Amino acid sequence: MTATLKEKDMGRLPRAVVLGAGASRSVSYAHEREQPSPLDSDFFDLLNRLEPRPEDVAAVQFVRKQIQTLPHDYRRSMERSFYTLQLRAYMAEKLKATRNPGPSDNEIVANFARCIQALLRSAHGKEFCKNHNALLNPLGRGDTVISFNYDLVVERAMRKIASTRHATFGDWVYGLAEKPAEYKLPTILKLHGSSNWRLPIVDKKFEVLTSDWDDFDDSPGYRGHSGTGTIFPIFLPFWDKRIERGPWRQLWTDCLASLEKTGTLVVWGYSLPPTDIKAQQLFTLGLSGRRFRLCVIDPSTATRDRWREMFPEALYWEYASIRSFLRHPPKWWKKR
Repeated sequence: MTATLKEKDMGRLPRAVVLGAGASRSVSYAHEREQPSPLDSDFFDLLNRLEPRPEDVAAVQFVRKQIQTLPHDYRRSMERSFYTLQLRAYMAEKLKATRNPGPSDNEIVANFARCIQALLRSAHGKEFCKNHNALLNPLGRGDTVISFNYDLVVERAMRKIASTRHATFGDWVYGLAEKPAEYKLPTILKLHGSSNWRLPIVDKKFEVLTSDWDDFDDSPGYRGHSGTGTIFPIFLPFWDKRIERGPWRQLWTDCLASLEKTGTLVVWGYSLPPTDIKAQQLFTLGLSGRRFRLCVIDPSTATRDRWREMFPEALYWEYASIRSFLRHPPKWWKKR
């Protein structure tokens, strides 16, 4: 693909939608829930307000206690707090600290993961997001949804589209198995893992706990941390995400292959944080040095500018909200 690609040719190429935490914060039912979907800046405020289920109480109390060991300004960033605590525990184990060993690395990771699930369950339950549904409806079999969210918002939005296209549920929804010939939905690549997955320690292959679209009616589905002999496969904000290990490598490889073929990229609510260096490099490898359509939906001018500066060759559109995008989308954003 060359930098001289004309815009009319971009419309013939596959499309991709990138979803970040801001997209889950902007769901159509946000005003109906007691708690909003967490962001990095208000994670601990929401956790303090949460009335956890009995099985989550210990994890919530653990995290609240650990945050008290950090300077006060850390409470404005879940990512900064987590990787500080996790790195402290990791080094204590590796250096065999005896005076102030603190909790183990595994305890930090497991309890933060459980708290994330508790907040996501509270924020989203079994709700259906009209905004996600409307945004994703134009996408087809050759297109991709790239999500950095653990929640199941995109699946519930896709379910309604699946019912009109007679698309069955299976591992192929996430690109983890070959699609049936008649499957007409985009592939969902969840680069940070998903709340309805788990990773058996022996097989080292993602296992999708959901077996049918109708399962999303039965329960919220935030249960990936459950199971003996398994790992909860979500990437918490480690400073160094080991995407080259285990099944993560294939997931990120598939994403890069998708980006290299993309002619249109719509980014909703993903700020491309400076700490997520590997995600930045993923987009750089797949998109830099060529022309493509880039549309960024985000209330933050800094976020929109970050994407625009990263890809100066792209044809650029920007929106401050998903509502404004859906009301007046670019002419090229329609079902093919």
